[in-house]
Amino acid sequence: MLQIGNQDNAKDILSVENVNAKTDNVSSEIELLKSQFLFEKAVERINYNVSLFSKGQLLTEERYTSSSFNVQPYALLDSTLINFPIYVDFDGKKVDLSYNLNGKNHKISGVLGEQIKNQHFDIVLKANNVDFFLEDSEENDLYFMFNSVQSFATRMLPNLSVQALDPVAKTIQIKFQNSNAILCHDITLGVAEAFMDYDQQSKRKSSENILAFIDQQLDSLSMELKSSKDSLMNYQRKTNIPDPDQISTSLSTNITKLQDELFIIEEEIRSLNLVSQKLKSEPNRLDVYRLIPEMLGKSYEQSLSTQLSGLHELLEKKEDLLFSVTEGHEEVILIESRIQSKLSSIRKSINVILDRLLVSSRSLMAKIQNFEGDYYELPEKKMEFSRLKNIQELNDKYYTLLAEKKVMYAISDAGYASDNRILSRPTVSETPVSPNRKLIYSTFVMFGTLLGLSIMFFKYLTFNEINVVDDLKNLLPSQVSILGGIPLVKTKENFSKIIVGEMPKSVLAEAMRKIRTNLSYIHPDYKTIAISSSISGEGKTFVALNLAGIIAMSGKKTIVLDLDLRKPKVHLGFDAENNFGMSGLIINQYELNRCIQHSEIENLDFITAGPIPPNPSELLLSNRFREIVEELKNIYDVVIIDNPPVGLVSDGIKNLSEADIPIYVFKSHYSKRIFTFRVKELFEMQKIKGLNVVLNGVKAMKNNSYGYGYGYGYGYGYYDENNGIDKVTWWRKPFLILRNIFKKK
Repeated sequence: MLQIGNQDNAKDILSVENVNAKTDNVSSEIELLKSQFLFEKAVERINYNVSLFSKGQLLTEERYTSSSFNVQPYALLDSTLINFPIYVDFDGKKVDLSYNLNGKNHKISGVLGEQIKNQHFDIVLKANNVDFFLEDSEENDLYFMFNSVQSFATRMLPNLSVQALDPVAKTIQIKFQNSNAILCHDITLGVAEAFMDYDQQSKRKSSENILAFIDQQLDSLSMELKSSKDSLMNYQRKTNIPDPDQISTSLSTNITKLQDELFIIEEEIRSLNLVSQKLKSEPNRLDVYRLIPEMLGKSYEQSLSTQLSGLHELLEKKEDLLFSVTEGHEEVILIESRIQSKLSSIRKSINVILDRLLVSSRSLMAKIQNFEGDYYELPEKKMEFSRLKNIQELNDKYYTLLAEKKVMYAISDAGYASDNRILSRPTVSETPVSPNRKLIYSTFVMFGTLLGLSIMFFKYLTFNEINVVDDLKNLLPSQVSILGGIPLVKTKENFSKIIVGEMPKSVLAEAMRKIRTNLSYIHPDYKTIAISSSISGEGKTFVALNLAGIIAMSGKKTIVLDLDLRKPKVHLGFDAENNFGMSGLIINQYELNRCIQHSEIENLDFITAGPIPPNPSELLLSNRFREIVEELKNIYDVVIIDNPPVGLVSDGIKNLSEADIPIYVFKSHYSKRIFTFRVKELFEMQKIKGLNVVLNGVKAMKNNSYGYGYGYGYGYGYYDENNGIDKVTWWRKPFLILRNIFKKK
């Protein structure tokens, strides 16, 4: 914290304000404290020629005085190396320095504590603790950079903050933010001290310049005064006239009086010419300050001093604005207009005063000439004596006037003192002011909670999945029979497999047995089962294969037909070839016996889809296909047909309508609720009666009845009979609770 102030003790004695006196506005001082100019002076005070860095996995830290090593620069031989990182690697014995300059890699090795020199620099690298330096070099990337005062100040200046705490008390707070507390301490203190030093130096220089100018004028007048005295004395010795003034006292008195008046007018004219010369071009604030003492004792002192003071205030206000805005700003333009108006007014006043003084000067000169004409009648010696006497007196008066001004300004300058002081020095604390961990943690906990609730609410509003069997009961028509749910089983395969044959005691096998039992209740003498779904990926092929397997395991001779002629998959489930199948069989290209293939499960055969035909719809609607089905019904107890998805194509709708038991498959967490409209359409428009639904891939939930609480999804990994089935993911439970609450409402 810095306080701005000054003391002008001589003001009360001389009634003259010191040129260096400050105004009550501290904004100009704040702008000076924030300037690049003063910040560079502060950087020079801390002598920070080399920046030391430690680069970790996440952050890069500027070590300043806390580095494990330090660099003592003797000379920077190539200034282009400034601001380029020079990496330091220490193996316990030698130091390796590497850097890239102008696209070329450079490397130099040296010994710790000894001089390291190449064509770019001459330095000595030191470490107070060699073990700590070695450990730090192994854990982090250490490097240093040569600084220039300008580049370092430009990089650090944005972190500086200067503000007025109390404009009345003229107290200013200086802040600097950086990850290194010691660097913050040194820079804030350096800025304050640089400001006070610069303030004192600028005032001292201004005072010295003014006093030097007065001394120069006094030296010149001293020589002229001595010369005039010597001339008078020599003339008196030569003419032997001790006091010619007694001859014509009255005439001499008049001439002297007029010459005194003429001298004053000429001195005022000289001062006016000096002021006019200074105001021809755009004056600065210091020039205007220096002109104010010139007005002392003049006839026009009151009028011009007031106008010059007003001009100074406008120039000072303009300088204050230029610290924060550009010259094109409207306030700067307005003040510049007022400055020009003030300059024009001052120049007009000078011209008027100058004209008046010139008229007076010419009048006095005319009178003096008249009196001197009278002197011509006097002896030549008396006239010359009087002339020399007058020159001496004029020089003596001018010398005395300047000497008085010098004394007055010296007293004023001696009585003025800067009262700037540091009220509180910067301190280094172990606790950083930023970041506030408690605030950050609480903010992010609150933000995370709100975000989580928002996501939950958004998911509830956009919820469009079928997850459990109860969803189907609420969405489907009452005429639809729900056979049950099929548990989610993890498998590493990318296609459907018959799992009930490999694990007959698994939960999946039990779920399939339950469906097989439900089929007997729906149609005790069923011969054909047609299976379809809305889209691909819902598991209709998986259901067809495992349902066929569980039926075959009950002793019934079963065959599976792959009628998904566009994307056949049954042959993948049996690890069989797809060379001969339904497409060739329907067009009578092959015999029935040649297309029937046997599986590893007893009583289970299958016919693959065969090569993909160009007209699958026409093949499935042909009479030949019906004949094949009738022929297979005579050979097998159950014919299971894997149809294409009826939500995408209509090829399998006829098979669903003609089958003894049509089955429609949905998949938990995959099928959308809008898929149930397709089932309603099959009832209302296609007139399919007795449609049965199976929910595939149901995840296990606690407290669910047996069968409905299981699910399956192929493509993940085999079910583990020892560990049991998957549990519902914890973050899904709130959605299920909300859904049940709103469903009840």
